[in-house]
Amino acid sequence: MNTQWIRRYFAFLPLLVMCLAALSAASRAQSVRANWRLAAPFSTYKTYEWVPNTKKDHPFYRQFVDEYVNYALTKKKHLEQVSAAQSPDLLVKYHFLTQEQMDTNTTYWGGGWGGWGMGGWGMGWGGMGMGMGGMGWANTTQSPRTIGILTLDMIDAKTKQLVWRGQATEDNIVTGGKNEEKQGAMSIFKMLQRYPPPKSK
Repeated sequence: MNTQWIRRYFAFLPLLVMCLAALSAASRAQSVRANWRLAAPFSTYKTYEWVPNTKKDHPFYRQFVDEYVNYALTKKKHLEQVSAAQSPDLLVKYHFLTQEQMDTNTTYWGGGWGGWGMGGWGMGWGGMGMGMGGMGWANTTQSPRTIGILTLDMIDAKTKQLVWRGQATEDNIVTGGKNEEKQGAMSIFKMLQRYPPPKSK
């Protein structure tokens, strides 16, 4: 048994836990995905109209979602926004959902594990346990964060079928200044990079 390796492992275990926690927090970011109807004639869609949104929740975010979606569709995807009287090809609507999440983080420091030693009867434990090499401490804190989920739907105006859906999830909405607007804009642009979908082979 390599006792030196065991001592080193348990000595660095608290540091390893802290590093993994930090990496986990850093990995929380923005994720985007899209699904679509394979048989939908995306190449024929040239115009769109917004479906009136009857919900009044999240007014802060709604004030700029329309603007950035319109910009992405008209300037980047070359679709034209029209009225219902002009018979649009697509109907566009979105949903926005927020969810409060509480993260628990535990930090360890001090202490240590005892090593191997000779007992009275051959090889035995020489004090295996936390605190034998000094008192150890742990501190647990809770950090609130807000998860935001933006869903954008495109519906064929003639068939009334959902033909494309994009969804962006922001694992931690950063408040203050224009942070929410920047995160929303990035979500929309990343999402609409997946429209139109690639042609099936």
